[in-house]
Amino acid sequence: MVSACPKCGEKIPDDSVYCPYCGRGIKTSAKSSQVSVAGAFMIVAATASLIFLFLSIQALLNIYTWYPPLVAQSWFFYNQAFTGFSLTGFLFGLLATSFSSARIRYRWTMLFAVLCTLSAGGACIISTMIPHSTFVQSFLYYFLPLLAPSLIGTALIFPRRAEFKSQ
Repeated sequence: MVSACPKCGEKIPDDSVYCPYCGRGIKTSAKSSQVSVAGAFMIVAATASLIFLFLSIQALLNIYTWYPPLVAQSWFFYNQAFTGFSLTGFLFGLLATSFSSARIRYRWTMLFAVLCTLSAGGACIISTMIPHSTFVQSFLYYFLPLLAPSLIGTALIFPRRAEFKSQ
C-alpha cells in the first residue's frame, strides 16, 4: 500500500520510516534521542554562559576596588569582551535549546547553535589573552564548561535535519 508524505506530498510505501524524496521522518521511530541530548548540551552551555555573565558583570562593577588602577585598566577590556560573549552565548544557547527541544525550524536551530558555539569560542579566546592566564586555566575554566557543550550540541543537531517539522 502507498501513502503520501505529509511534507512534500510524494507517494511513499507505508513501511517507510523516512520520505525518500525530502528526508522527513514519517514514523515516530524516525526521531532519535540525539536531538534531545543536543538540547541538553545546549542547556549546559546556556547555563554556563549565564553563570559567567553574572560573574563578569560583578567583576566589571568591582574591578577597580579589587586591583590597582593600572592593572584594572588592562583587565577591563578583556572583561567587557568576556561579558559580551557570555551574554550572546546565553541568549543563543537558550534559543537553540528551545528550537531543538520543540524540533521546529532546523535552519534557525542550527544558526542559534552555531552562534552559541562561536560566542563560547570567543570567550575561550579572550580567556587565553587575559594577563597572567595559562592555557590549562583557560581549558579547564572556559573551554570545558562553555565551548565543549555547545560544540557537541551543534554536532549532534547537524545530521538530524529530517527530525524537524520545518526546515
